[in-house]
Parts: sequence; structure tokens; C-alpha cells
Amino acid sequence: MISTQRDWDAAIPALSREPRLALDFESDGFHHYRERLSLVQIASPAGVRLVDPLAVKDLSALGAMLANLNQIKILHGSDYDIRTLDRVWGFRIRGLRDTASATQLLNPELMGLGRAVEACLGIVLPKPVRLQRSDWSRRPLPADALEYAALDVAHLPALHDALEARLSTLGRSAWWVEECELMEGIRYEAPPPPEEAVFGSKGAFDLSPEALAIFRELWLIRERSAERVDRPPFKVISGEALLAIARNPDITPDKVPNPNRRWLDSMRGEIIEAVRRGRAAEPLIHPSRLKVRHNPWTPEGRTRWQALHAVRAAKAGELGIAPSTLWPTRSLEAVCQDPDRFEAEVAGRSGFAVRRWQRGVLAAALRAAWVPNPAP
Repeated sequence: MISTQRDWDAAIPALSREPRLALDFESDGFHHYRERLSLVQIASPAGVRLVDPLAVKDLSALGAMLANLNQIKILHGSDYDIRTLDRVWGFRIRGLRDTASATQLLNPELMGLGRAVEACLGIVLPKPVRLQRSDWSRRPLPADALEYAALDVAHLPALHDALEARLSTLGRSAWWVEECELMEGIRYEAPPPPEEAVFGSKGAFDLSPEALAIFRELWLIRERSAERVDRPPFKVISGEALLAIARNPDITPDKVPNPNRRWLDSMRGEIIEAVRRGRAAEPLIHPSRLKVRHNPWTPEGRTRWQALHAVRAAKAGELGIAPSTLWPTRSLEAVCQDPDRFEAEVAGRSGFAVRRWQRGVLAAALRAAWVPNPAP
């Protein structure tokens, strides 16, 4: 455990010399309103180091290592970690080898870390739910949480080697490198403000305009309350409870589903006021209902889709991977709906990130099956 700047500074030279590092990152978003990156796990031949970023304030050397293209970084399911590193420190990863991405190119059933480690290494990783939802900002962290965190990286180097060998045997190593290079470009995107985020919540689209106006007011007071007590909004009170109040503003507390009784009691006055404001406001139409909707599918487009979908499914079955891994579904849909895009799409001149390896494997078969204007 590295919990002082001095110990971290002492570890930097050895870590910087390693040809590869396995990493994982733990955050505390399940327990706090504003998520903090709370633990950094680093595995090397010398062992596993657990770095406390809440205590070690200068981690710029970690950023330099992550950005070093000549030092391989092994992570599993790194999408969220890449976004978190960008959000918290502005760090970028180069030389990424994501083992979850490798499993997608071999067998989608191995996607989870535990499944992959067991199938490739014969090791069963303990995955207690209690520890999966640990408050990683808690100090001191209990011994079982530290062991759990260490196991998330301890076997990654061996897993990397096992997956790399399988990919090499199948001639798919270049596929993996390309996938990882694309993942390196992932960036954090700030969420919309609460006033807009409310429309993306489950159930909001189905509310009447009158109920939606009330729901927004309830949503906003929950956000303020969650920030004040430093808890995730869903732990203050469930979205289901807010929906029930919005649909039936006169509902009694005992009829609210999945309530947080303490919050309902302590916020009673604010809830009543929020309902009053919502009732007095103009009815609120969900933004999605204001969009002009049209069906982009013509009979000819559906015929094209059936042909290309069948070709992709057959090849994916032959390779033992998911069809969407072999070629993006949105890409096929786009060319079926707009046949003028077809050639640009299969040539890789599109906005759907069709990979070089995907074009090499499937483009010829798609061209062979393509009928610009099929007979009805």
C-alpha cells in the first residue's frame, strides 16, 4: 500500500523501467454525490502496489507512464477507467492492451474478468457483491477489500499472455491492436445539467406533461439534497418513488413505492413546495416528443438489411464472435437506409468507426451481397 508521497516517489523509477504494467482503478461513486478516484492498482513483476490517490497528491509520474507508448498498459474493460482518468487528471493512455477487448475477438462469453481468468488460467477469482460495492474512499480500507483490489490486477499479465497467444494463433493480433488504439481515443464527456438530465431518467418519457413538470421539480430537490448530504441521488430516494409522486401528487407517504422514509419526513415541506411549483408551471412536453419522427426504413431498405445482416451473421458465426463486433450495426443500418453511402462505408470513409480489420474480413462479402435497388 502506497499512501505517502515519499513512498510513491520511491516507487516511480522501478515502475517506469517496467516494459508493461497492469492497472485498475476504483472510484467511490456508489457512495458519494461527486465521484472520486479512490484507489490505483498497479501490478508488475515486483508485485502489486495499491496507490492511495486521496493521500498522494502528485501523481504526474503515473500520467507520464500511462502516456508512454513504449510501455504496455494492461487493463480489463478500460472504457470507464479511460474516461475517469481524463476527467480527474487529464491523463491519456497509450500502449493499451485491453483484455476484455481481446475476449470479444475470441469468445464473447469470456467478457467478464472472472470468466476470462478461469477459462484461460484455471484460477477462480472471488467476487463477493459486498466488496464490488465497497466505499473505496473509506480509510483505512479493510484487509479483504485490499486483497480484492489486488486480485483485479494480479492475474492480468498472465491473462494478457494467454489471450495474445490465442489471438496470434488465429491471426487476429492486429485486430486487437487496432481495437485498443481506438479505445485510447475515448474521452470524458460531461453529463447534462440536472435540468436536462431529468428527461433521460427512466419513466420520464411516459409521464403526462402535467406530471413531467412536477417530476422535474422533485428531481431537482433530490439533486440538491443528494449534494448536501454527499450521497448518490438514487440512495436519497428512488426514481420510482419520484415518479409515483409526480403521477399522483396527493399520494400519502405510506403509498410511495421504495421510499426513503427519513428523506420523505425531513424533506416533507420541500416536497410539498416542489409539487406546488410543478402544478403551477406550464405543462412540460418531453423533448423527444417534439422531434419530428419518420420511419427511415423502406421496403427496399429492409431487403438490403436482410441480405447484409445474413452475411454478417454467417461470418460472425464462422469466426465465433458477436455480429456487432464483426461490423457495427449502425453502419449496416445507415447504408441500407441510404444506399448512396454504401461504398464510402465499406471503404472506411464514414463516421461509424469501421475498423481496418473489419473491412478486411467482411467488406468483400458485403459488396457481393449488395443490391442497390432490390426488387420488391
